[in-house]
Amino acid sequence: MPAISRHDSENKTALTAAQFDREKKYQAALAVARDMLRQDVINEADFLRIESKLAEKFKPVFGGFLC
Repeated sequence: MPAISRHDSENKTALTAAQFDREKKYQAALAVARDMLRQDVINEADFLRIESKLAEKFKPVFGGFLC
């Protein structure tokens, strides 16, 4: 028996090109913000505000799940 049912995977919708582009831009911008946080250029509160604004702007599908 397969570990993943073929039927279940057929019900999942792949990311559209637009969703993928938004996700890519969100993750790239978030990586820059994380790097700034690590370098103490910004503090945790600044990072959280940036993360929130980026999520509003890009509306990522996965968002923080990839972190």
